[in-house]
Amino acid sequence: MKTNIKIIIRQYLQNTISKEDLDHLKDWISNEDNQKQFREFIYSHYNNKAYDTKKAFKLFEDATFDKGDVIPFKSLRATIFKYAAVFVGLLALSYTIFYFNQNTATELPENQVTLEVEGSGVKVLNTSVTKDLTGKGGEVLAKQNKNTLDYQGLDSEDGEIVFNILRVPYGKTFQVLLPDQTQVFLNAGSSLRYPNKFQKGRNREVFLEGEGYFKVSKNKNSPFIVKSNGITTEVFGTEFNISSYADDSFTSVVLIEGSVGVTDNSEKRSNLKPNLMLKPNEMASKTMGSEISIEQVDIAEHVSWIDGTLFFKNESFGSIVKKLQRHYNVVVTNNNKALEEKKFTGRFDIESVEQILKTFQKTNNFSYIITKNNIVINP
Repeated sequence: MKTNIKIIIRQYLQNTISKEDLDHLKDWISNEDNQKQFREFIYSHYNNKAYDTKKAFKLFEDATFDKGDVIPFKSLRATIFKYAAVFVGLLALSYTIFYFNQNTATELPENQVTLEVEGSGVKVLNTSVTKDLTGKGGEVLAKQNKNTLDYQGLDSEDGEIVFNILRVPYGKTFQVLLPDQTQVFLNAGSSLRYPNKFQKGRNREVFLEGEGYFKVSKNKNSPFIVKSNGITTEVFGTEFNISSYADDSFTSVVLIEGSVGVTDNSEKRSNLKPNLMLKPNEMASKTMGSEISIEQVDIAEHVSWIDGTLFFKNESFGSIVKKLQRHYNVVVTNNNKALEEKKFTGRFDIESVEQILKTFQKTNNFSYIITKNNIVINP
């Protein structure tokens, strides 16, 4: 089975499939050989002999061919690279994934991606459409293609520099292609402040809150600078990930390829202390009141979110809860403080938040109550 079909099936199970991909899946599944592959994919993915693949396929037929419409919300699925990740722990799933996803999707509050344009107000971005975003005078501000904003080819030297703030709510991800061909993937609960054009020979400067993956276009005469809470990251052309959420106690920079220099924002740039330089597979991190530290890391743990995957490696439950809240747009109240510092390792992609909690329950004694998008965890 081709990879793109696997992704489309996952999107259907997550209730994040677009109408175009749903139509493609209907055509593909009409072939009997493909129906066999569909069953094999479900079986191999869940690795569970109790999983009734025939019933799963029947549910798929009922949902797509009889019921018709599926919610037109398409999550970011831009696969940058592939990693081998081992899922630790037994994941017992059943066909109820179909019902859980279908029944809960419409109950969650509908948060929107917004773009605040200096002088033009705030625009709500419908991630299911393709259109030009225009200003008050009818000028094209950016081209939107569903969950991507594209500024390439619009950086005319005429006109003033206007700053934009792109805000991505919990439960969604978004991509922006900057005028210099730099690509930025924004994780849930993040915002990026950037200009509509970059001046030749000047620093290309943006401001990040939350988490972003950057693929910076090379320009030795114009360093690309990302300012986030506690750390300034300066590059000429490279790929890296920055995590700097307001509710986290740290800011981190993980280098994928190339090289970057990181500077402690609390230090005076006028001193002679050089920037700390990162090598690929290294992470610079800083907590409030401390100096920047550098360590070797597993890149997949920090960038798997780009492919819609949650990857925890020996991570505390308290940290995992924050990621669950952002990824699923839920509010979690943990009344079981004994869980807070316990460590977990696992990999999840199409699972619901409830299925993840059930996985944790297999090795830990706790209960939980889910009411719409509120989750309360008790001893």
